Amino acid sequence: MIEHPFSLAGRVAFVTGASRGLGRAIAQALGRAGAAVACAARTLDQVEAAAAEIEATGGRAAVLRLDVTRGEQIAAAVSEAEAALGPVDILVNNAGITLDKKTVEVTDEDWDAVLATNLTATFRCARAVAPGMIRRGRGKIINVGSMYGILGVPRYAAYCASKAAVDGLTRSLAAEWARHGIQVNCLAPGYMNTDVPRAAMADPKTRELFLSKIPARRIGEPEEAGALAVYLSSSASDYMTGQTVYLDGGQTTAW
Repeated sequence: MIEHPFSLAGRVAFVTGASRGLGRAIAQALGRAGAAVACAARTLDQVEAAAAEIEATGGRAAVLRLDVTRGEQIAAAVSEAEAALGPVDILVNNAGITLDKKTVEVTDEDWDAVLATNLTATFRCARAVAPGMIRRGRGKIINVGSMYGILGVPRYAAYCASKAAVDGLTRSLAAEWARHGIQVNCLAPGYMNTDVPRAAMADPKTRELFLSKIPARRIGEPEEAGALAVYLSSSASDYMTGQTVYLDGGQTTAW
C-alpha cells in the first residue's frame, strides 16, 4: 500500500506556459501538493505572479523566462531550474498556441509556428529532462494535448495535427522509458474556463452551441486540470503510462 499516494513532497516540477490559464492552475496545484515548482513562460511579469502565488502558500518556486520554440533555451532553463530547486522529477509540457484559420489561408509560417510550439517543443523539453530521470530511475512527464487531437475540427488543421502528434509522441516515449521508471501521459482538455473559451462564450449563441456538444453541459475549470495533473505526477499513477486522459465533460464520447 502506498502511503500518501498523492503527495508531491520532495519533488521538483518544471511547468512550461505557467504564466496563465491551465499552466498556471497546474503549477499552483503541484505546489499545493508539496512540489517545488519551476514556472517557465515567455511573459516574465505573469510568471512571476504565478510563482508568488505558490510561495504565498508556503511553497517553493522559481521563475524562468523561456520561449519553448528556441531550442537553445530549453536545456539552459532546465539547468537553471535544477540549480534553484533540485533535479526535475516532473515535467509538464503545457506551452501551446492555437490557430483558427481557413486551411487554404494557412501559411507555411503559420503551420511551422503551431508545430514548433505544440509538438517540437514538447519533444525537446522531454529530451532535456529524460537523462536525469533515467539516471535516478524515476520521473513523470505530462504532455498537455487536446480533445482536438482526435476530432476533425474545421479551420484547426494545424492545431489538430499538432495535438494528434502529441498523442503519438506520448505513447512512443512511454514505451521507451517505462523500464527506467518514467511514466509519460497526456492530459487532453476539452473546453475550459480560460481566456479564449470564456471570451467566445460571452456570446449567448456560441455558449449554447458549445454546451450542446458537452454531455456534462458545462465547461471545465482550470483547477480540475490541476487536480488531474497532481494525480499524473504522483505515485498513485506509477502503473499508468502512455495514456491520453480526456478532461472534456464527455465531449469526445458524443461528438
